[in-house]
Amino acid sequence: MQGSKHAWLLLIAIVFFGCNQSDNPTSTAKNDPGNEQIVVDVVKDEVQKAAQDPKSVIELFLVSLRQGDATTTSRLLTSKARTETAKHDMVVRPPGSDTAKFVVGQTIYTTETHDICHVESNWTDVDDAGRRQTYEIVWILRKEPSGWAVAGMATELFSGEAPLVMNFEDPLDMLAQQQRAELELTRRGNATGGSPQVMPASHSSSLNR
Repeated sequence: MQGSKHAWLLLIAIVFFGCNQSDNPTSTAKNDPGNEQIVVDVVKDEVQKAAQDPKSVIELFLVSLRQGDATTTSRLLTSKARTETAKHDMVVRPPGSDTAKFVVGQTIYTTETHDICHVESNWTDVDDAGRRQTYEIVWILRKEPSGWAVAGMATELFSGEAPLVMNFEDPLDMLAQQQRAELELTRRGNATGGSPQVMPASHSSSLNR
């Protein structure tokens, strides 16, 4: 009963935005500016290279989530997502997990101008009980002047129902969506005497916006 609930919380943790604790990733440059500058330059080159292809963006994004690399994860978001999260004093805090695995699937362009696309993926990790949980996640990307960047994600919580869309460019709405989903999971669990099964995402035409 607790497994499904934990599975949902684990899924949210993949892209969780936490409150800014005034930890500036570039603050260590004052102590060791030469070493820090080298790290930043490498990250910039890696991100710029990946930004030319949507699938490469998601591959690097998921690697960064698995490694707990907040700097690279943040750089792969759209400029609006970075601006809005900073405005609300929020930062990307990928959990990092040595047990996580992922597979990146097909890219689907949703506009005639090919400036928005969805990239399908499977993310697998181990829960507290040692069981592997697998989710299908559709990542929503937008093409910017500098290249492709992550604008949000979607996943299906209940079979046959519209997927939950998490808009990284509107962090307050994203958190509200998370809270509503958790309440609905709790409500359905209480109604059935257990936790509802968290279902994988599926590509849906309702995401083509």
